[in-house]
Amino acid sequence: MVDRRSRRLAGASVESTLSRFKIRGFGPWELTVPRTVYPPREDTELLGRALLRLSGRQGSANEIGCGSGAISILLASMGWEVGACDVNPFAVAATRGNVERAGFEDLVTVEEGGPGELSWRLQQGVSLVVWNLPYLSPSKLDSPTLEPMEEASVSDVPEGWSNLLLRFMDNGSIDPECLVVMLHRTDPDSPSMPLGWIRDGWSCRRLDGMRIGDERLEVMCYWRPAAGEPVTIVEECESTMDEAKRLAEGGWQRVLSQSQTSGRGRGGSSWETLEGGLACTWNLPRNCLDRHSPGLIQTAIGAVVSNDLDCHAKWPNDLVTVDGRKLGGVLLEASSEDRCIRAGIGLNQSKGSVGGESVAGWDESIGGKSAMQVFEMLDSSISSLFENHPLVPCVSDEELVALSWRALSKSLSMGVDISLRGESVRAVGLSPEGHLLAESAGEEREVSAVGGLEWVPIL
Repeated sequence: MVDRRSRRLAGASVESTLSRFKIRGFGPWELTVPRTVYPPREDTELLGRALLRLSGRQGSANEIGCGSGAISILLASMGWEVGACDVNPFAVAATRGNVERAGFEDLVTVEEGGPGELSWRLQQGVSLVVWNLPYLSPSKLDSPTLEPMEEASVSDVPEGWSNLLLRFMDNGSIDPECLVVMLHRTDPDSPSMPLGWIRDGWSCRRLDGMRIGDERLEVMCYWRPAAGEPVTIVEECESTMDEAKRLAEGGWQRVLSQSQTSGRGRGGSSWETLEGGLACTWNLPRNCLDRHSPGLIQTAIGAVVSNDLDCHAKWPNDLVTVDGRKLGGVLLEASSEDRCIRAGIGLNQSKGSVGGESVAGWDESIGGKSAMQVFEMLDSSISSLFENHPLVPCVSDEELVALSWRALSKSLSMGVDISLRGESVRAVGLSPEGHLLAESAGEEREVSAVGGLEWVPIL
């Protein structure tokens, strides 16, 4: 909640406003905001609500572009030790004064500077970085008219401020589990889009979002899968599913084989990994099964893999081309004794023939990437859904259903003839368990197993 009224700072010529900032039981705090400093607005509240969703340990946090200090004060009230910075000296002065007035001067330090300046660095040991990214243009703001200093603080740069921050994230002094939380404008597109971080191999999870006028704002968080620990690689094995049973417990564990001789497919069938292909298994945390059904986990993984490989998802676990040739598949395994659930993925790199059937490869859709390059893409995508980061809330069933259905809809939109035990049906949705909802003659039914289901592309 923000309440603003104008005044002039005593002894100064800079006009300021007083803003009352309160969010979900925290505050209220009265903030003095000079005219050249970005005041708390709806986007500030959106970012604040997202930060309140974080859980677990507190430690050292950096807020970039602190403005009036509203978010730094909120972080301090949550128990974080905050290093705040801003390129605007009036913002630095305002944050210092507002922090002192709120009683958090022992938890918040404020410096002038930010990404793009040669001397700027993230503080040592930082485990949380927060930035309400500059994205607005002067025409989007109400009075007073922006001055050059304020315009610089709210305007993006051609390469994207979020992408510039990536240069500072490989510093060995940063907590390997460091979480980065940024507010992006995602519609219309801006230079600071989430895609830059995703392409760099970071896991990504959405915390909150809202539409303000003709702009869509989203708060996203990013972390390195497995805190940067590499995948376990074996030269040859019978099955990566079996190799995954030997991995250490805890954390984000995965194993990749350069050659798999006896891979498993659906219903106990075998999966032959062709030369250059990918065979990999992820040990998902056991609490995934406490939150989601195996069927939904499987369809969600198939959805992100099909998106990464620019191919199609075929319910429940196949990855195919538009003409129906199989490119790969997803398989889940677990028992009551296991402390994790294993998610295995087998993919072909190039087209070929298996058992007399023509199969496809990822080089038909995304070009000649190596198995390791494909693994890195999939690792961050699957981690984004299921890795337990100590600060990040879990993904909901509703999000996984929506993700899975979007992927299946891509296939359906290209034309698919579906029949169930010889009767023509129409796919109309997914259940919370990941089961296919099929309609025929006005009657909807839930399909939980692939037996009797035919899914044939219309060419």
